[in-house]
Amino acid sequence: MLNIISAVLSGLVKQGALVRDVAALVDRLRRSKKKLATFTEAEVQALLRHVADDRLGHAWHLALSGLRRGELCGLRWSDIDAAAATVTVTHNRVSVNGRTMDSQPKTDCSVRTLPLTPALMAALRKAQATQKAERLALGPDYGPGEHVVCDEAGRPYHPDTMSDYWRALCKDAKVPSIRLHDARHTCGTLMHMQGVPIVVIAHWLGHADPAFTMRTYLHSQDDALKIAATTLQRMVTPS
Repeated sequence: MLNIISAVLSGLVKQGALVRDVAALVDRLRRSKKKLATFTEAEVQALLRHVADDRLGHAWHLALSGLRRGELCGLRWSDIDAAAATVTVTHNRVSVNGRTMDSQPKTDCSVRTLPLTPALMAALRKAQATQKAERLALGPDYGPGEHVVCDEAGRPYHPDTMSDYWRALCKDAKVPSIRLHDARHTCGTLMHMQGVPIVVIAHWLGHADPAFTMRTYLHSQDDALKIAATTLQRMVTPS
């Protein structure tokens, strides 16, 4: 709010209608930076085992593959190329003041085509078969059914609903309760720990600047620290 007021007053100063921007003199409170959490590789595998027979199992595969919540909710079956085993991120379904809105991806770099892993491809095929059966069962009452992640009536989910489902899932799967967006951080972190180049991770996540990816999306984990300790031990131990 202070920033908004300051912007207005600053504009009046430039127009000569005001002598000073008094809002600029007010000290801002320091924001406490929330520590981001990510899953370990074992926790990812535990969660995916838990959702193996879940109707929305493919959604959680996609989330852990680095898609933003809006990209996950906006994804359409036309974006999946089964023959090439790729997914093209071109849609974004977001929540604005509680209402859903379909928009373009966050940035130009967010539009990207990614290879699908065999595990994710299998989960998508299973989801498609489930949705076809639901379409037959509901007949003319079935919705558009265009979205990869949709309810039993073929209607896309509200993004906030997916976050609610994710929180319940983490509890049921007995894994740490992290945000749905932190599944995306998990993807980048685990790729980094496996030696994937930063520039590749940035492209995978849809970032224009690899430095931003490194600074914001890659986090240390206890397993990484243990690997570092093992490496240090090897370095300091005389052969």
